[in-house]
Amino acid sequence: MRLHTLGPAVTDSYAAATYYNQTACNGQATVVGHPSFETILTHLADYVGDWLIMPAAFQSPSLHASWGDVHYALLDQLELTTCFMIQLDPLVVVERLDADNRIGYTHAATAQLLQRIVSHVSVQTAASKYLAYQDYQTNRAGYVLTNEKNVTLTDHERLIKRLTPKMVWCVYQIKDDDKCKH
Repeated sequence: MRLHTLGPAVTDSYAAATYYNQTACNGQATVVGHPSFETILTHLADYVGDWLIMPAAFQSPSLHASWGDVHYALLDQLELTTCFMIQLDPLVVVERLDADNRIGYTHAATAQLLQRIVSHVSVQTAASKYLAYQDYQTNRAGYVLTNEKNVTLTDHERLIKRLTPKMVWCVYQIKDDDKCKH
């Protein structure tokens, strides 16, 4: 049994899949991390019979889709089997004090949250909050919303906000798309 989700192992999605593997599969499944949910969703035919674990907060700028959009659009390919809720690793919003821009990085699912916390921020999204932090560092952006465990604060940064939300995770079985049969 394979559980497909967002990787790498430091993502909340991978942690949720690992939790599900331990609690529902007795550790017998293999968690497969992908670079993005879009990668999984556009290659479902490669994973027939496997499982997908994704958050109810899923947002995709490239697919122009939310979790609800994906849920209904892929009814022929995905069967929702159960849901569970767990605490996310703490989220933080960090400001770079010496930045000369108002650019902020985060995952698409938390883009609006970053805009509510930091006014007049130009949000750039990444495939995961982990990658958002990497982009923030590389591009010397003004802000980032990421997991606390990703961050090592410097003297030129300050913590603006810390959040500890729970998340609902949806478990789907990936089915054969009957429309593709000849």
